[in-house]
Amino acid sequence: LHDVSFAARPGETVAIIGATGSGKSSIVNLIPRFYDAHDGEILVDGVNVKEWKQAELRNRIGYVPQKATLFSGTISSNIDYGSGSKEIMPQDIVEAARVSASTEFVSTKEDGYASHVAQGGTNFSGGQKQRLSIARAVARDAEIMIFDDSFSALDYRTDRDVRPALREHAGDATMIIVAQRIG
Repeated sequence: LHDVSFAARPGETVAIIGATGSGKSSIVNLIPRFYDAHDGEILVDGVNVKEWKQAELRNRIGYVPQKATLFSGTISSNIDYGSGSKEIMPQDIVEAARVSASTEFVSTKEDGYASHVAQGGTNFSGGQKQRLSIARAVARDAEIMIFDDSFSALDYRTDRDVRPALREHAGDATMIIVAQRIG
């Protein structure tokens, strides 16, 4: 990649759209410093990401990767996974599930949010795993939300439900959405 430049401000959504292998994920992976830029700089709040303490930088980011990852535990512990800039309360977990359109399938589970999640989330469908990964990012109330092709496993109806709920819940956040389809 070369000659890439864009600004994403609070409350704005920036979409990075392109074909497979075009570098979309590479661009967004520079923000949380999964790897560093060889030339140029990535700024968060006007500060080069290389100058941020890694934990401070990543606490500001809600990141949903292409491949949804769930961990053994419960639905609740998966949404509350990892440290962030705030302590996640039970009501935050319920709200994140609502925003990610997870409430419907969570309510069908016998133990609700306490329901078991197998390692890798093998007891959930691809779309359910993706929605719980989105819920994990939403629960953090991050300043920067990165969705790396995170909506591809969702059917159109669910996608249509999640996007306005995200805008409502995280309207002040900077959202960066990587996608292959323009919709």
